[in-house]
Amino acid sequence: VGVGKTCVLNLSAKKYYRFGGSNNGVSVHVAISSIKNLEVNRILTIHDDMHRAPITAVKPSRRGQWLVTGCIDSTLRVWKYEKNHMELQATLCGHNGGEIKCIDISTAFDTIVSGGADGCVLVWDLRTLSFLRRLDLSSKDNDNHSNSMTNPITSVSINNKTGDIVTLVGSIVTVFDINGNIIARQNPDNTFPENAVPSCAISTDCPEWMEHGIVVVTGHKNGDIRLWGVNRDEELLLFKFLVNTKVHNCPITCLRLEGKRQDILLAGDKSGKMSMCKSIQLDALTQQDRANLMNN
Repeated sequence: VGVGKTCVLNLSAKKYYRFGGSNNGVSVHVAISSIKNLEVNRILTIHDDMHRAPITAVKPSRRGQWLVTGCIDSTLRVWKYEKNHMELQATLCGHNGGEIKCIDISTAFDTIVSGGADGCVLVWDLRTLSFLRRLDLSSKDNDNHSNSMTNPITSVSINNKTGDIVTLVGSIVTVFDINGNIIARQNPDNTFPENAVPSCAISTDCPEWMEHGIVVVTGHKNGDIRLWGVNRDEELLLFKFLVNTKVHNCPITCLRLEGKRQDILLAGDKSGKMSMCKSIQLDALTQQDRANLMNN
């Protein structure tokens, strides 16, 4: 449930959202059986004509009271979802043509982040439903924006503990602070083989992971899942650990952190397989793995 590109899972609300159909809307389904809703996949509500064209991205808030939708016409819409009723709060315009590729929302920081096919990452204020800033994706060694502009945004993710924002553009992962300043960027010299480039990326706000320097999780085209830390002095991401799930051998299409401590990593791949990993407990690692994790 919630693995495909037109399906978004919200475990906290025990629901998932389907989109991308000809009704230009969203359907809400049961994700986890409960006393109230026993039948998994049962349709709870259908909301038609939420946009004037097909929806290309959807992101619910952690508790499910907000829903942000992105459209093929480059607009975003912000909705309040209460008592099975979807109420439009605002339409956000700022992307320069092309579809919305990815969205994240943080009620902790009242922030929405959107990435588009236009190569732009825009930050919005959830309280005022207004534009805040555009993130500068250009390399500090290259002042022109051509590289970022030719690549659609693959992933955006907000850290709910710090407000930091993770972006994936092409094969480059970057971490920004809440004010749009670059904290760290993947070293452009560290290239991946074509079959192993990153396919999605998320920020981690699990306290245990952050305590040991893990700030970003990436999924890759070959099914790898990698954990990354930060060298703040050199503003570079550092590869820390390869998660060996032995499950995925095709592109990872989505990553999701769940649980009260955000210490459960869910990963889905192109074939529909899904895996679940608990946070890394250092005392459960072999001495060699622990040494590799702490020294890399």
